[in-house]
Amino acid sequence: MSREGRRALVPEQLPMDRVIDEIAATLKQRLDDAGATLVIEKPLPDLVNDRVAIEQIFANLLENAIKYLAPARPGRIVVRGETSGERAMFEIADNGRGIDPKDHQRIFDLFRRAGTQNVAGEGIGLAQVRALTNRLGGFIDLESALDEGATFRLNLPITYVDHGAGNE
Repeated sequence: MSREGRRALVPEQLPMDRVIDEIAATLKQRLDDAGATLVIEKPLPDLVNDRVAIEQIFANLLENAIKYLAPARPGRIVVRGETSGERAMFEIADNGRGIDPKDHQRIFDLFRRAGTQNVAGEGIGLAQVRALTNRLGGFIDLESALDEGATFRLNLPITYVDHGAGNE
C-alpha cells in the first residue's frame, strides 16, 4: 500500500463497461465455482482516471462479494452506475452474508475484519480500496445488515484532477 500511495497516477479514458467486463472475465471461474451470478447494468459511466487504481478498487470489491456470499442462497452480485454532475456513482451490491452495522467503519481499517472468519484474508483489501478511492478524489460508503447482503457505493469524479497530493 505504501508503494501504491507513491505511484504516479496516469489518467486515461476508461470505458467502464469494458473495464468491468474484463474484471468479470478474470473472476468467471470463481463465480462459477460459487454458483453465483454477476449482473453488470450497462451502460456504466465512463471515467478519465488511473486504470490500475480503478481496476484494483473494483476487483477487490467484486472479489469480496464472491468471497462473502451466503451459502444458503444462490449468490447474486450487481454492478450499476450513474452520473450526477461531475461525479460518477457506482454500486457493487450482493446478497451475501452482510456486515453488522457496528462494523461498517472498522472494515475499512488496515488489518481489521468483521464477522465470522472462515475465509482467507488479511484485512488489507478494503483499506486499500478506501485509500485509493480517496486518492482519486472520491469516497466510499456501505449499506449492509447481517444476512441481508452488502452494497458498497463509490463516488468518484468523472475526470480525475491531480491536486498534487502523493503525485510528486
